Amino acid sequence: MAGAADGIARAVRSALSSRTVWIVIAIWVATRALMVVNAGFWHHESPINFEDVTVYHRWSEILAHEHAIPAEGSWQYPPGAAFLLLIPRLGPGSYSASFVGLMLVLDLVGLGLLALLGLRTGRFTGVWVWLIGIPILGVYPVLRFDLVPTVIAIAALVVIHRRPGWFGALAGLGASIKVWPIVLLFGEWDRRRLLRSGLVSILVIAAVVLAAAISFGSLSAFLTDQGNRGLQEEAVASAPWKLEELVTGERAPRELRFGAWEIPTRTADVVADVLTWLSIGVIGAAAVWWWVRARAIRDGRTDLADASVSRDFIFTIALLLVVTSRVLSPQYMIWLIGLAAVVLTAGTTRLARPAWIVLGAAILTSSTLGSAEHTLLRNIALVVATVDACIAMIMILRGPALTREVIESPT
Repeated sequence: MAGAADGIARAVRSALSSRTVWIVIAIWVATRALMVVNAGFWHHESPINFEDVTVYHRWSEILAHEHAIPAEGSWQYPPGAAFLLLIPRLGPGSYSASFVGLMLVLDLVGLGLLALLGLRTGRFTGVWVWLIGIPILGVYPVLRFDLVPTVIAIAALVVIHRRPGWFGALAGLGASIKVWPIVLLFGEWDRRRLLRSGLVSILVIAAVVLAAAISFGSLSAFLTDQGNRGLQEEAVASAPWKLEELVTGERAPRELRFGAWEIPTRTADVVADVLTWLSIGVIGAAAVWWWVRARAIRDGRTDLADASVSRDFIFTIALLLVVTSRVLSPQYMIWLIGLAAVVLTAGTTRLARPAWIVLGAAILTSSTLGSAEHTLLRNIALVVATVDACIAMIMILRGPALTREVIESPT
């Protein structure tokens, strides 16, 4: 214990003596302060605009006092989100201020996790991507809770292949708040480690669901409302309507449904149904790729066992799920920036181009609302990044058999 404490103390002293570390801290403080200012803090002329946090506060009142999941169409989250929304009630000051503070803490944790990964790989590009990419999204990262599953996913990808129990627990915890982190399990190619991770993940999810059922009663609204969603006007598949708007100058029909602006036409509803099947197809394709990879590793392709391949694979799956989704809210870009940062820190340049394209798409995201042109450009960029990533992941399977050392051996 004393030796470990001494090692930690030496590492801290070394970090604090580095000029780069102080530059990173200064940039983080400056950029995050700007995000908070843009939310309305320290503005004496206008009130603070907490946007969705106001809704979260109302939901937390229902959760805390009525012990029930909010009976609103806009509640479309797994049961773990209910417990998350109660946490700011424990903080000092108002609920909204505590929520913003909690997101800033998690943002800093994400930065630290990427730095830890960078120390292993010798690459710190992703640290800078996170440092600059998150504030590019404006106030969304601190006024939504998507930073939570994203940071949990980053933590899981830091320990992938090394700590299967922790990896599974983190994947399950992330999925209990937002569904998408469950795809992290596709990154584990070893069947024994996957079995352990999968079982731990299931146990975590089951524990959260059981606790939520005891605390809040029926949880079925989440699945019902998700299934009833239509085509959101910012989704990639809304491209024909955006093109029509650019040509005619007339805005596509829109209607507020389930907390988002959707295109309320029969054609759009059919497209939304098709997208559901495409997303299922993505999961099926991911399973096939996983199987081919695992078989190739058993046949001697030890290069495919690298943790960097797993991280690239997860990033590719996330891109595919976003572009085939019926919904593409601006905060979804937080997920992609986090995974892009991991890819750029993971020690290879295999998916560097798609990762940088995602960062470019993030720049357009803050101006997509009300702009058909920016929405279309952002979505085209995401499609290009997705196709590029898919080609890269297919080509790596078709590469020559190599027998070099695995970069990160499980411990």
